[in-house]
This record gives sequence, structure tokens and C-alpha cells, in this order.
Amino acid sequence: MPDFNFTSAQVETKAGRKPWTRQREFAAEIQPDDMADTAAVYARAAGEASGAGELARHATEVGADAGGLDGASLVDEDGRIDATARGLQGNGQDMDSVVDYLVRSMNRAIQADEEVFDLVLGDGGLEEARTRHVTAAVNEWNGWQSALEAAVPANPLGDSSVLRPIMSIDVSYGGRTLTIAPEQDWSRSVYSLPASLATEIREKHLGNAADDAVTADDEITDAIEAYRNKLAEYGVELGALGYDLSDGPLGLWTTDEMATYAGQRLSEELAKDHPDPEALLRWTEGLDSVARGIYDNPDDPEEAAKDLTPAERAYLQTFLGELDAEELARLGHLTEDTAGLDPGQAGLQFASVQRVANGINMLTNPEIGGLDPTTEAGRAALPAGVRHFVYEAREDFVDGFANAAVRRPVGDEFKDALRDFNGFGALMSTGSVAPGDGFGTGLASAAVDIQSMTEYQYFDGGHEDVANTGSSGLLRNVSLNDGLSADLLNDKSFREAALGLHWEDSTGIAEVVRAGTTIPDGVDGNSTAARPYVQAAFNVLDYAAGHNDEILGRGNPNIAEYAPLDHSALQDAVGDTMLTYMDMLSKGSAETEFSAPADPNAADRFTDRNLHGRDYLYSFEFDGDDRRSLFSLMNKTDESVRQDFFNGVGAWQEVTAYNAFLRDEPGGRSEQSSTFEDIGRVAGTVQYVQKVDEASDTSKQQFTSYGAIATGASVINTLADAGKLNAVTSIAGFALTEGLRYSLPDGAEERKQAQWDAVNFGDNTVRAIVADAAIKADYNGAADYRLPDTSSPNVDQDDLRRATLDVEGAVYDAYRDALVEGYNDAVYNDATAN
Repeated sequence: MPDFNFTSAQVETKAGRKPWTRQREFAAEIQPDDMADTAAVYARAAGEASGAGELARHATEVGADAGGLDGASLVDEDGRIDATARGLQGNGQDMDSVVDYLVRSMNRAIQADEEVFDLVLGDGGLEEARTRHVTAAVNEWNGWQSALEAAVPANPLGDSSVLRPIMSIDVSYGGRTLTIAPEQDWSRSVYSLPASLATEIREKHLGNAADDAVTADDEITDAIEAYRNKLAEYGVELGALGYDLSDGPLGLWTTDEMATYAGQRLSEELAKDHPDPEALLRWTEGLDSVARGIYDNPDDPEEAAKDLTPAERAYLQTFLGELDAEELARLGHLTEDTAGLDPGQAGLQFASVQRVANGINMLTNPEIGGLDPTTEAGRAALPAGVRHFVYEAREDFVDGFANAAVRRPVGDEFKDALRDFNGFGALMSTGSVAPGDGFGTGLASAAVDIQSMTEYQYFDGGHEDVANTGSSGLLRNVSLNDGLSADLLNDKSFREAALGLHWEDSTGIAEVVRAGTTIPDGVDGNSTAARPYVQAAFNVLDYAAGHNDEILGRGNPNIAEYAPLDHSALQDAVGDTMLTYMDMLSKGSAETEFSAPADPNAADRFTDRNLHGRDYLYSFEFDGDDRRSLFSLMNKTDESVRQDFFNGVGAWQEVTAYNAFLRDEPGGRSEQSSTFEDIGRVAGTVQYVQKVDEASDTSKQQFTSYGAIATGASVINTLADAGKLNAVTSIAGFALTEGLRYSLPDGAEERKQAQWDAVNFGDNTVRAIVADAAIKADYNGAADYRLPDTSSPNVDQDDLRRATLDVEGAVYDAYRDALVEGYNDAVYNDATAN
């Protein structure tokens, strides 16, 4: 008899489905045999953990202890985890809620495994059907065989004759008739069923089995999908309670299968015109769980608490691999698409986008166990959508590249590619977890490269263009890594390329400047770890001093004229860097240079001693021309930036003077003269760059607005970051000169008046600021003095001048002389030099 058997693997091949395989894989994913022991581990951990936040971690520790509880005692008669069993209780309301959801999850997993098992291996399941179809094939063959035997005619010559007539016969079975010709040997005719019939019978019943497999596979899909949906719902609740889904022995939420499923469901949601924010949150819960396992608080992350486990990395790689470039771009555009959403829904939508951005940054960071994109193998393993935007996006713009030399029209493909790039940039801009150095460098390179290609779309009038905001979004993500930001700014090629571009949105490069020039909290300013930040500040300011037009966005007039440029954020970042390092900018120097010790541990290691009361291991200085260029740059910035900067300068003057008075010993040696000379030098530089230009009606307004000292948090924070504030300095101390602003009508006579004021009262503001600082510090009895209220209509500048002179003459005449000397040096010597 032919072989009519067919295996489950052969049925799966015929069906194009794999129900048997899926059942085995699902059982391996769920591990139902271990579930009771897992419940026992959680029973013990829940009683010992201090809260939901550490339950998963503590369960892992308990699971490694051979003295765990007996899981059998926690299983009921139906094989479920008994939610009310002894010991399976927490130590508080939140813990009890977590345990309740964990029990539900385990029981739902066991139930799903049973459902899938029954569909394949249970009574009346697919395996029984397969056996039945094999038997049916054998029975059908036997039926034909019996029909054949009955149809063979008797020998007319008698059974003893060896001769038999040669003739075909008809064989009928199951409503079908076959004509079978005999095979003749030397003595007789032999009848047999054709081999093709056996093949046909087997294929028919194999097909029937395959049909059953398709039906079963659909039912398996429904059962597993129902399970995964419910598990995702439980995951959201557990996440809200602070439980770490990615840790602990119950790894139901972070399996490869759950990663695939969640990624596919997110992809389906993104295909809708209006994705459901709650669905977006549900399908990204696994990403957030991984992030919370690595960082205690992904929204405000410190250093990673642990590395990614292989399972967590696989989850990230599998999940993100389900999202193509278009879907990643769509996610980013959701940050702008909040129409019809209430604030709560918009918040859920943003949180979902941020989870994906953080997932990308974690996956691509080898320092925490992720992929290494600096290697060929690491880049090849990246999700295709991520790899496209970071390492391959340049090709999208080559054909539509427009520059001064090649004035090609920018086509639709170029614009569509730029819109997608903007979406990816918007996605990455939401990140809160810092990228690794390698991936961050890739983001920065892509940002600058694409910006350098797209800025020329505006050249000579441009077209109906799409602004590049994506590059800024990538750089905002890069800025989360402050060490990398400093390294990039210290790289001449990157620095000059990035700062020299025309930015439709300069927020990203501004954030890189801030991150890379600000010594992080907890880093000693005189440690070797501080050097990159101080050096980056010097390099940024050195570039800005020699490239005012680039910082202002006027590097190429043809682009600046037509492009929707916004350099205000970059200008503001340069201004904040100046304020942070104003101590160094205030020095009178003949050269522009950065200084670092040859040996950071040597006794004479400090490169600048007693600069305004502090010693500096790393320092820099600017000559008069470069210092004036920097202040001139800030005098030409957007008005709000300009005003904030010069308000900050006024605040720096008062705080620096105040601290100098506190350091000094009245009646002793005049040890703070250099500080007051530096304060005067800054004031003189401001006076010099704000001198009235007879060709401009607005320059007088710019000049006269100096002295209005803001009390805004941004100015105070900048000075606090620079270490200029101390506990006894109050914000109220910065309001002195709010009334010093004065305005005159435009016109030639008024400009002449303003010029006269600049000569006669030019140092009024800084001298009043210093006098007020002396009064607040009660230096040498100065608290007995009062400056007039300049907001009063009966008080003019001369009143303030005379009151200031009284304080100076009685309290600190030597420091006044140093102040005026520094001021005059900046105003008159610089003016003579030019």
C-alpha cells in the first residue's frame, strides 16, 4: 500500500499556516508549567518589597533563592493561580493592586495557553483532525482496491489456465469510474490501481487537513490576540502603579512575540487619520517599561541604573523594526497634530511619541548594552526606518539639491522627503533619554548635512519651499548628551559647519551650545572633567567674535533675504554663554586664547588665580577687538534677545560688585580693585558698542535701553549656574536701574542729546549699580545711604549721579577709581584705536 501519512509539518506547508508551530512557540512563550512557581516567587517578594517600584527587582532576587515557596500551594483545582491564596498579598493598597494585576495576567496567560493547546492538541483539535484525514485517505484507497478486485473478470478458460484475455476494465467507487488497462506478463494480465490515484487521494486529504489547519490557525490568532490585548491593558495599569514590566521572572510583556504584536498594532494605529491616544499609549507601554528599568525616571533620567538585558534589547529591536520610515515620520508629526484633543489626550499622545524616541536612543547606545552604530554590523542591525533617516537620508535630497551653482528647481520628491525628515526630527526632539556618543554623532552629522543641502532651496527667491525643522529636532536630541555636545563644539569641522548654517529653526543648535558649554551639576569646575565645557565655550565665543553675520543669520544675503530664518535661539545661547563666562570676558587681555595646565595636578596648575575671588584650572581671555565684536554682535541681535542679554550684563555687574564687597575687609588693603576694573571694562564695552549711530534712528533706542535690569528667572538662573549668586543675594537687588531707561523722540537734535548724555552720564548706570551693591552688602557702613527712587518724576540722572558720588567718596573711593579706569579704558582707548 502506498504511504498516505502526512505530518503536521507537511500540513503546515500545504496550508501556508503553522498552527502546530505556533502552539509550541506560544507555550514556550507563556511557560505555563513554571507559572505556579513564578506566582510563589511573587507571593514572597510582595510581602518583602517596600513598594511596587521594586517588586519586579525583588522578585528576581527571590527567584534566585532556592528556598522559595511551594508553587503548588498557590494553584486551585482548575490549575489557575489562586488570587486569594495565603501569602499572595502585598503590603499596601498599591502593592495589593499590583499583585492583583499580576495574578490576572498569569491566569490570562494560562487560559490562553489552554485555549491554543485545545485547538491543536485537545480533544477534537487539529491533531485529531490530521489523523482522521490520514485514515480517510487510507480508507479511500482501500475502497478503490476492493472495487478493483470486484471488477476483474473471471478467466473463461478456467482457473487452471495460465492464459487470460487482454482487456481493459472499468472500476467504480464513490460515484467515480476509472478505466484500467491490464499489465501483461508472459503468462497473464495483471490489474492494479494507478500510482497517480494514490497521489491524488493523498493530496485531497492533505488539502482537507490544510483547510482545517487554516481554520484552527485563525482561531489561534483570535485567542492569542485577545490575550495580548488584555495583557497590554494590564500592562498600562501596572505601569501606572510603578511596576517594572521588563524586570522580574514574569517576562510576559517583553517577549519577542509581544514586541512584534505591539509594534504591529502601533503601526496599524498610525495608519488612521486620527490615532487614538490611549491606543498609542497602550502599545508603547513595553518601551516605557524598558526605559523605567534602565532609568529610575525616564522623564528626568540620571545615569543608567543597569544595562539592557538581552531580552530588553531584543524587545526594542523587534518593536522598532515593525515601524518603517514613513511611520516614524508620522509619529513625529503627531506632536503637531493635536486638533480635537483635550490636554490630557494630547499629553498621552506626546508621551507615546517620547517613548519611541527614548527606545531608539536606548537601542543604539552600546554603553548600556545596546547596538553600536559606529560599526558596520551595528548599523546593519538597526531598524530600517531609523537607519534610513540617520545614515541614508542624504540620498533623498540629492536629485532635488539646489545651490548657488546648480539652480535646480526643488521637486515634489525633495519636499516629501523633507516633510518625512521633519517628522523624524520632531519624533527625536521629544526624547528625554540621552543618545549614546556614536548615535548622537550620527544624529548631529545628519542634521548638519541635511541642513546644508536644504538651505539653498531659498537661494535667489526660492520656490514654494518646505522649511527644514527636522535638523533642529535631531540636535535637540543630541543636546541631551552634554558631554557629546561639548565634544562636537570642540570639533572645528562640526563647529564651523553648524554655526555657519542658515537655520529656519535654531533651537536645536542653541541647545547643543547650552549643553556643551555649561559645566554639568556635580562636576567640579576645576576638575579635568570640566575642561571640554570651558574649552567649548571659548571655541563658540571665538567663532562668534569672528562671524557675527553667521550667528545673526546673514551669512549669505541671497538666502537670508528669502528664507524664513530664525536665529534668535542661537543668538540667545551665545548670549547666555557670554553671561556664564563674563568673568573671563571682563579681563583686559592682549590676546585671544584658551589656557589649560600642562599638569592638572601640579602645585602651580591654576591658569587664572583670584579672578573675582576664584581660582580657575581652565580659563580663556579675549583681546579688546574680539570682546567688542562679541558685545557688538549681541547689540545687533533680535530685540528680545538683545534686551535679555544686556539686562543680564547689568545683573552680572551688581552681583559681581556685591560679592567683591563681601570678600573685602573694610579698612584693610584694597584687594578687589581688579574686580571693579573688570566691571568697569564690561560697562565701557557696552557703552562703546551702543554708541549712537547717526545713520540709524533705532540705535539711540538701543543705547538708552541699556540699564534696565530684568528680574526674570532666566537671568538669575544664568548667574546661578555661573556660581555668581550666594545665599544672601536677593532677586530684589537687580531692580535698581529699572527706572534709568529714558527715551527721546527720533531726530537729529535728539541724537545729539543722547550723544551728550553718553559722554557726561555714560558711566552713571554702572556706578549706580556698584553703589547699590555696596549698600546691600553694608560695606563699610554703606547701609546708612540711600539712592533716590529713579521712578519718581522729580528725580533725574543728576540726582542719581550726586547720590552715587556721595556713597563712592565715603565708602569705596579706591574701588571707584578702578571702576572708572576700566570703563574709560574700554570706551576711550578702544575709540581712539578705531
